[in-house]
This record gives sequence, C-alpha cells and structure tokens, in this order.
Amino acid sequence: MKSIFKYTLLLYCLWFWNNNLVAQVEFQTSVNEGFGIRISGITELWKANIITEKRITGPGVDIAATYGISEKIGLYGNFQHIFGAKLSPVEVDFLIYTNRVSHQNLKAGLRYVGGSTSSKIRYTVEAGILRPVSVVQLFQDQFDNFIDMRLKGIGFSLDAGLAYFASPFLSLDLTAGYGMGKYRSSEYLGITYKESLQWSQLQITLGAHYHFAGR
Repeated sequence: MKSIFKYTLLLYCLWFWNNNLVAQVEFQTSVNEGFGIRISGITELWKANIITEKRITGPGVDIAATYGISEKIGLYGNFQHIFGAKLSPVEVDFLIYTNRVSHQNLKAGLRYVGGSTSSKIRYTVEAGILRPVSVVQLFQDQFDNFIDMRLKGIGFSLDAGLAYFASPFLSLDLTAGYGMGKYRSSEYLGITYKESLQWSQLQITLGAHYHFAGR
C-alpha cells in the first residue's frame, strides 16, 4: 500500500512539474535576453548653432544591435543615417552659405526593459553616448559651386518607448528620443578647424525588433 502511495505521489509530482513548465513557456510572451536586431524608420528634428536658425526635419533609417544581459538590463548599439534636408541659407563665411545637411550617428549605451515577460506590451529606456558626423553642403556664391563641410562631435542621448510583442521573438518598437552635445571639429576646403558648436536633436523611431532568444 505504501509503495502504491509513493508511486502515485511521484507521478503527481512529475505531472505537476511538467504542467507548470509548459504553463511558464506558454505564459512568456516577450523575450529581452540574448541578441536582437532592430530596423527602424526615423523622423528627426535637428538644430545646430550658426548652421541653422530653427529646427529642421529629416527622415532617416536606424539599424540597431541589442543584447539582453537579463530580461531587464541590456546593451545597444545603433547606426543612423539621416537623409539630406534643405537648410535656410545662413552665411558661415564670406559669401559662403548653408544649403543642405545630412547626418550619420553612432549610438551605444545601456538599455532597460520594464514590464513582465507575460505581457505583450513592455516599456524601454535607452541612455548612452552619441557621436554625430554631419555633412553640411555649402554654396560658394562667388564661384557658383557647392562644397561640403564635415562636422564631428560627441554628446549623449536618452530614448524612451514602448515595445509590442506580436510573438516572443518579434516586437514593434516605438521610441521618442532626445540628444545633445557639441561639434568639436569642422573640415572644409581641406582644412580642419576646432569648433564648439552646440547641437541638439529630437527623434521619433518606429521599427521591427527581432529577438533571437524568442525562437
């Protein structure tokens, strides 16, 4: 009788453990741990002292690699390309006026993902370093031609958003971000100059985020 009781108890424990494990797997609807890739579209509002008197709008693309150390904490690295946007003419040198601008940004830092893994919607916060390279097209009025001025700088960025998990391995990410810093150098006509130009940017991004650990 004791043997039957022990056997029955063992079977019950195994059944309970198996059902609990299955329930946990089925219950987890979002995954942050491990590697991920995110591709997003960007709308940016950008401004820099001397270069432009008001914020200008430009579209772009963002490609990011993410790594979740845990379900809450992770790392990220981004490459952004902001396509050319028209500038209102500002004279930056004798008879040299601003015409268009484009950007390439590198971002890296820490990533926090809030909310439960059982929820389809989680919130995200990213904070890190931002290194912009901006190419300003200049018009030389006296020679009637265009030249490029390349600005390089450093700053910080802070982004917050929501992630909707259509499945454990695929989320739709919507973020709003702010960045600011200074351009430390400019280069045009083959000469490099030291600079201290303040810049700032506002960004809205929307993209698809693939989480490899969710497969």
